[in-house]
This record gives sequence, structure tokens and C-alpha cells, in this order.
Amino acid sequence: MGTEIRTTDDGLRHRRDLAVNGHVVSHLTVLDRSTWMLGATVSFGGIAGVHTEPQHRMKGYSRLVMEDSVQYMTDRGFEVSILFGIRDFYNKFGYLPCLPDYCMTIETRNAERAARDVGGFTTRPFDEADVPFSVELYDEDNRYRPGARVRGGSDFNGFHRGTRYDTPVDGLVLQGADNRRVGYAIWDRSTTDVKVVEVNAYDRRAFPAALYAFARMAIDQRCGQIELHMPPDHSFARFLTRYGCQAHTTFNRMGGGMMRILNQDRLFARLQPALQARAASSALAGRGVDLRIETDLGTTEVALGESATDRSVCRVALPQDRLIQLMTGYRWADDVLATEDGVEAEGEASAVLSALFGGILPFTWKADRF
Repeated sequence: MGTEIRTTDDGLRHRRDLAVNGHVVSHLTVLDRSTWMLGATVSFGGIAGVHTEPQHRMKGYSRLVMEDSVQYMTDRGFEVSILFGIRDFYNKFGYLPCLPDYCMTIETRNAERAARDVGGFTTRPFDEADVPFSVELYDEDNRYRPGARVRGGSDFNGFHRGTRYDTPVDGLVLQGADNRRVGYAIWDRSTTDVKVVEVNAYDRRAFPAALYAFARMAIDQRCGQIELHMPPDHSFARFLTRYGCQAHTTFNRMGGGMMRILNQDRLFARLQPALQARAASSALAGRGVDLRIETDLGTTEVALGESATDRSVCRVALPQDRLIQLMTGYRWADDVLATEDGVEAEGEASAVLSALFGGILPFTWKADRF
């Protein structure tokens, strides 16, 4: 029996077919994209559309195409890989959860109170001509959020999905007194619920106008609460606290938004300026630190600070999948280094890793999932 994996390139999409005796039995698609991390852009290969024909399942074909695709992405120079997967499968290929899900809820009657705070801001329907504006605002807002896709300069062409892959969306533009665009919002198109998937504004004084618009929709649809799918540290989520709200975070045990490192040295080289800036604004300021990171992908040396005399050396050894969890802020250094088997730390590794990573919750917005 002859097996062969073929790649078909279509712009930034790379379909990978596993053929047995000339018949395609399993396939997936690698997406060529970039993500924000610590203010830097990191290239990632997104794994989408993993499928095996029903009559050929349980024969290891998905494993073959996944293993080969990890090597394919590594060879192409991607620094990390991201997927949104089922439970207890993708960890076999070095992926671990890194991207939680968040849901803010506010009672409609509380959201109505925003009417008194609307001021001179108005709303109008979102249209295709507003996409470039939304991209610019989005990238500025998400520059430091791990896992948030870089939209500018990519193939992002608008909002085509809501809380689910098959859910269409509607949107609005927030305008100032001079009808200048200052923000936008996107939500599920529905006659029964109000589920908001994105809100951003240059001028946060426009947020009440968005919230009151959601309240009016909820009243029309006779639903008692509004859902907002965003991290609780997002500016609009923090704005909601004045009206009363709830925040729910889901950390998946082994599924959902997952990541792995592909090219460790390239990743840290890409992040070096950002790591220097983080160190300089932390308790490490004014000192020199040599951090040695050892994983199953190899050893990476990270030099922080400019001091030639006052330098400390620390070392950490851990699997790459635990390292990417630390780098995205999904887990904390003092937890991983103290509780995980197979992890070693020397010197002040925990303090250094804590200074370099975390602080902003990781997230991939619904519009960018695959």
C-alpha cells in the first residue's frame, strides 16, 4: 500500500492531502498567518479542516498527516502553530491549551442605564467600506495580546462569522458629533439573542452608545441578558463593570485553542526587543540576566539587560508545550516550575519568566478562528 502526502498551495492556504494508493483518505489545511505577542508579530501556521473519510478512520491517517504537517510548518519557518481542536487528540503532536474562552454577561435592564451616558455619540450600520478602519483600530488595540491575529497586511477581508463558524454577523460604527468614525461593534445575527463578538473604540466615551444599542436589540428580541465574548481585561469589558456584569473564563483541560512552538530560536529572536523592553520595565531593570531555556526543541540563550558586570545566570528545562503556555500567559511560572514533573529551574528562573511573560490575557477573537 503506497501512501503520499501532497501539498496544494492557494495563496496563504496550503491544503495537505494524504493519499493511499492514489485515493485521498485524510487532509487538513495549513493557514499562513501572524499573531501578536508582546507587541511583536510572530508567524504561525494555523491547522484547520482536519478530516478523515469515515471508512478510513481509526487507521492512523490523521496522525500521519498531522505529524508531517508539523514538520512541514517547521521547514517553512513558522515560529508557532495554532489550532482549535477536539479534546485529547492534538496534545499527541505537542499542542497544549493556550487560548481561554471568555464570556461577559450583563442584564438587559442594567445595560439600558447606558442611555443616560450616550452623550453626542451616534451609531450607523457597519459596511464593507469600514473594514480597513476596523483593522487599524483592532491591531492597535490588540498589539500586546498573545494569540490575537495580526489583521493588517494579511488576507483579512471582513467579518464573516460570529460565536460559531456558521453564524453570520451584523455590525455598527460608532460616530462622534462630527460623524467621524471612532469605533465599531460586531455581533451575531439573531432574532433571539444578543451575542457580541467584538467592540473597539479610539474614544472610550463612545462605549455607552454601543452598550445602549445592544440593550435596544435585547429589548426587541425579548432576551434578559447580553453576552459579550471578550477577555475581562479588555477596555469594553472593564467599562461594563460600572453597570454590573459577570465574567466567566473557560480553561480547557486538553482542547479548544491550542498552540505549540515550531522554531524556538527564531521565536525568541523575533521577541528579543520586546523581552528587553519587558525586562527594563520590571524588577530586572538595570541588571544583566542570562537565561538558558532547554526544551525538546533545543537550547536557547536569552541575554537581557546591558550590564557587563552585574549579571546573573538562570536556567530552566521544560517541554516546549509548557513553555508556550508560559509565554502566552495561559499559565504562571511559579505554578509550572513548582508543580510539573520533568521541569527543572535554577537561579531566579521563576522571577525572570514572570517578568517576561503574562500580564495581558491571551485570546483569539471569534472572527479569526478557523
